[in-house]
Amino acid sequence: MTEGADDRGGPVAAPGVMVVPGVRLGPKFAEGTLAELYKGTQRALTRSVAIKVLKPSITPASQLGKRFLREANLLSRISHQNVPHVYDAGESEGRPYIVMELIEGPSLRKVMDASGPLPVDTAVAIARELASALAHVHALGVVHRDVKPANVLLSRRGDVKLTDFGIARDTSEPHDGLGVVGTPAYMSPEQVLGDRVDFRSDLFALGILLYEMLTGRRPFEEEAGRTVMQKIRLDRYPAPSSVRAGISGMIERVLARCLEKNPANRYDSAESVARDLGEHLTSAGAEPTRVLVLDRLLAIKELTQAEVRAALGPSVREAPSANNTAQKRAGPSGGRASRAIGVAWAGQIAAAIGIASIVGWGELTRERSGDAGRGATGPRAPGTPDIGRLRVVARPWATVSIDGVTVDTAPTNESFRLLPGLHYVRFSHPTLGNVDRVVRVTKDATVWLEVDLEEGPR
Repeated sequence: MTEGADDRGGPVAAPGVMVVPGVRLGPKFAEGTLAELYKGTQRALTRSVAIKVLKPSITPASQLGKRFLREANLLSRISHQNVPHVYDAGESEGRPYIVMELIEGPSLRKVMDASGPLPVDTAVAIARELASALAHVHALGVVHRDVKPANVLLSRRGDVKLTDFGIARDTSEPHDGLGVVGTPAYMSPEQVLGDRVDFRSDLFALGILLYEMLTGRRPFEEEAGRTVMQKIRLDRYPAPSSVRAGISGMIERVLARCLEKNPANRYDSAESVARDLGEHLTSAGAEPTRVLVLDRLLAIKELTQAEVRAALGPSVREAPSANNTAQKRAGPSGGRASRAIGVAWAGQIAAAIGIASIVGWGELTRERSGDAGRGATGPRAPGTPDIGRLRVVARPWATVSIDGVTVDTAPTNESFRLLPGLHYVRFSHPTLGNVDRVVRVTKDATVWLEVDLEEGPR
């Protein structure tokens, strides 16, 4: 698709091509039941975006058209690191559109089809990110109703994104007119029966998804004489540890609570699911989610070594190795990305963020010069002696870098192992900018760092 300009410099669409204000439209890269997806560029910010446009064959006043408009309205209320960010929405030439964050990377469905069961830590980390996203949307009164691998994207930066809110339910609406909706293999018992659903239906679907990531099969599968919907309502599922060795009792208990037939017996919130999954990852000494996801994309050849190095940041000297990963995959937690964190010069960091205004320049220089020989910067590997821990909270959310190394997105249940001393932490948000902090970590202690990016740098 091409776009020209008129005598006044305004956009002019090629014949049959709609104009989206402020966006240069690019090629169509996907198509669904309701909408077409185009790549594009926001002119003001030169930012790559995805533009979701209602198909020309569907009128906005129709039932399907109203569903698209509902999705735009719901997405505009959501601001979370695990949900694609919406930048704009509107209508052009009678066709509604949504301008949103462009997620470049495969779906979880594609990754699972290529690799089979995921390493345990990777599956749990992805499920935790999804639980975090669900906790946020549930707090807004939104039930997704279609949590499944095809609606989860794993970006080439290592992010986990829950997508497709086309059949989501706004609980403030008395009735959305959609009836029984969802994908049968991932429905909850109450969805199957056509009963009123709430956030606990999403937790059931999340349990099915986690089970499938861990074992390579769903807990309820169709067989001769019994449909998957009958089995979801009435049957027990095989214990995941009977399908695959190395799944801990703690993870089985999480699955059992998510997959309770009676919604009243499930978790009381997605936040509780995220917390329990986070405790498993902490006790297992798991790598940050971004590293685990990139490791998996490397293993299925979605990324190269150089692309992984670029995604992890300039301080990473060694990207995950597919050979190393394959050797480690026999362990109960699967492969972990092997990486060496470089030492950042304190003077360069200080110059970049004006660090003298946060801590004393002389103090930082003395600490860095004293520790530089043993590599004091950057997160440490599990088992490193004489470490402290850092926990971070960011509102509404942010990508977190420590000493120049991107480690995770916050809010997160992870704590980061660091050597005692001063460390540089950057919180980055695509629209709210960066907030920089320097914190002092002490041996055998946990430091909490909390920022609100909507308040701006302080």
